[in-house]
Amino acid sequence: MAGRGRNPVSTPAARVVRTVCSPNCSGTCGVNAHVRDGRILKIEPADFPDPRYRRICLKGMAMAMQRVTHPDRLRHPLRRVGARGEGRFERISWDEAFDHLAAELTRIAARHGQRANAWTTMTGNYGVRAVMAPNRIANCLEGTWFTYVGLMGDLGCAMGFLPTLGVFATGHEWEDLVGARLIVIFARNVADTAHSEMHFLFDALEAGARLVVVDPRYSRTATKADQWVSPRPGTDAALILGMLNVILDAGLHDADYLLHHTNAPFLVREDTGALLRMRDLTPVGDARFVVCDSTGGETCPVDEAGAPRLSADITVQIADGRRVRCRSAFAIMREAWAAYTPQRAAGICEVPAAVIRDLAREYATTQPAAIWLGQGAQRYRHGHLAFRAATTLAAVCGNIGRRHAGVSWSDGAMLRVFFNVPGDWLEPGGRRAHTLPGTRMLETIARGEPYTVKSLWLAGYGFGTQSPNFDRFVREALPKLELFAVTEQVMTPAAQYADIVLPCVSYYEDDLDVVPSAENLYVQLRRRAIAPIGESKNDWDIFAGVCERVGRGEDWRQSAEESCRQILEQSGDPAVRALDWDSLARDGVARLDLPRPHVPFADQRFPTESGRVELYTERLREFGQAVLVHAEPLESNRAARACEFPLTLMTSHPMHTVHSQHTNLAWIRELLPGPRLEMHPRDAGERGIRDGDPVSVWNDRGRVEVRVTLTEAVRPGMLNLPQGWWPRDFAHGHYNDLSHLTPNPVQDAILETNFPVWDVLVQVARAGAPAGGRHGIGTEPAIRHGRQT
Repeated sequence: MAGRGRNPVSTPAARVVRTVCSPNCSGTCGVNAHVRDGRILKIEPADFPDPRYRRICLKGMAMAMQRVTHPDRLRHPLRRVGARGEGRFERISWDEAFDHLAAELTRIAARHGQRANAWTTMTGNYGVRAVMAPNRIANCLEGTWFTYVGLMGDLGCAMGFLPTLGVFATGHEWEDLVGARLIVIFARNVADTAHSEMHFLFDALEAGARLVVVDPRYSRTATKADQWVSPRPGTDAALILGMLNVILDAGLHDADYLLHHTNAPFLVREDTGALLRMRDLTPVGDARFVVCDSTGGETCPVDEAGAPRLSADITVQIADGRRVRCRSAFAIMREAWAAYTPQRAAGICEVPAAVIRDLAREYATTQPAAIWLGQGAQRYRHGHLAFRAATTLAAVCGNIGRRHAGVSWSDGAMLRVFFNVPGDWLEPGGRRAHTLPGTRMLETIARGEPYTVKSLWLAGYGFGTQSPNFDRFVREALPKLELFAVTEQVMTPAAQYADIVLPCVSYYEDDLDVVPSAENLYVQLRRRAIAPIGESKNDWDIFAGVCERVGRGEDWRQSAEESCRQILEQSGDPAVRALDWDSLARDGVARLDLPRPHVPFADQRFPTESGRVELYTERLREFGQAVLVHAEPLESNRAARACEFPLTLMTSHPMHTVHSQHTNLAWIRELLPGPRLEMHPRDAGERGIRDGDPVSVWNDRGRVEVRVTLTEAVRPGMLNLPQGWWPRDFAHGHYNDLSHLTPNPVQDAILETNFPVWDVLVQVARAGAPAGGRHGIGTEPAIRHGRQT
């Protein structure tokens, strides 16, 4: 009813902004934000060229509706006035913040050299400008750039693919699952960690695929499988080696594929373990690889062989006159893998030998068969071997480069864009930072080796909850830093220790950025929906403000659109360069210029030295990994250390939070009220622990107190504590206090050590339990440097 004597007031229509939700969940969902009076009223899925990618989830809704205006949002620059970690700060202006940072960076550079100023980041924001800006300022000021993928704990994936396929990542599109007759998923809980893609898996099952999930946990994805295979944590490579043994013994391998598309027929020198090249045979020879030709029984370059032999064992005369025994890589691999009988493999991975035999035969005889991998398989010291093993299995059966088959982890648009950012944009004026492994950051700062680092600036990194040994960082590295700056949206555990805390915008407040997806081949434009909260700024503008004061302002005067266009139009990847800016700006989304369906290696060309799948990796021979092997986790539950700490601790990704980004939001707390440790009833019974009890989890590095949930979804001998929680969520400590980051020389030879997140042994007891009991269970020992919240 109209108001009496008053004109009715109409509510203005909401403005709809197509933007992108882009935390580190890899979904990068396009969203329509409905905005009125500077506030987001609601969000809904945005249109996509392919409606199968039109989606949204609770995390995204909570991010838009609760985190953007959360009471904890930082709204002004802050400067520390108390001791580090005390949490006492004063509000300052941006001019004061920029002046202070510029003065400190200049002072440190003058005293210790430019590389004494360091930056790093993480994947809290998938916008290219946001992710790359810290690297860009490190280059601009010729400081130090600490790499972050090893710290992320996902680098084992790349180190399994690089030696064999020559690529950092590979994967079929999700829609390619439909058409597979067999799908084997290793340690990937799609239902929780890629739930927006789960419908593709359901479509494949409805089309007749059989699903096998290999995972120590009975995950929500495993509940949908036809078969669940539960190996001992960190032993996926042993399971696959048992499968390879069965396949080769039964003659089920694809000999033609191995001959023509892998280096299996290449000859290997017994004296050095190196691949035989023509230059070894004659002083005028070249670097071509050598095979044994079945036609005449002689050696020849691989490109001249009429019928190369897969199994070869011959003696050749090399250029210096010596005679050297050489065998084909296939013969060497077959001999090495003969030791991994189903019985021996079963003894390692604790999967019954009959299951290994049956799965091997099923995979080798079912076409097409797809392997999909998750990061969980590589979260151990030798986790790269799991990815290498899966790649080897696919190659031995000829499944690489085929539709509905292959070996897949991640081959979306994201890495193609990130790894091919134009150098002129990333390295202004050709200036370049000194690059050091992020996994050695703590030791570098604490010890001053290989050189002194006196300042560290973090952006987009929940360092206090997601890093290994944050407690050690506070004790050993932080005192050596003269400047510790953090760019954040909320006062995180790491920000509490900062000298300067700078408020950063959310996705909905950033002006413009390019957002490529890790899960599909689409690139989107993220546009500003609302004005920045308080005085918050984006990463680009923050770094620009500092650079203006140190004489590098000209490097940061590009507009957001100019940056985005340069990133795409000058990309090193032709599929990215081919994107039409006007169409992308109009629609907000575009697919990379790649065939559809996109089948990696369909042309059987590989960016390796040989141009083939390299099953034999000569550069790893000094580490005993020229051919695929199994290596036990550093903290294996069969190691001597397990006498004191017998339980393997996993920290899986829960469905409703991306690491620590969502756990402080009310809607998320309704579903995830607090952390819970998952424990098998048998292990609990041995310790007198009941469901819901508060327990202490400890080792000689730290201790955390948490309540327990008893479940048969975890194996006996292992625990799972879904991660993302802050120290304040625990009665004592934090689960990352239990972790370690031990250098791995094999991985350093490939790229760098990967943070082995799940390679952790612990003991558990009821909180405050009396001493005694089996396994020495009782009151946990005092942890000398344990963190109390």
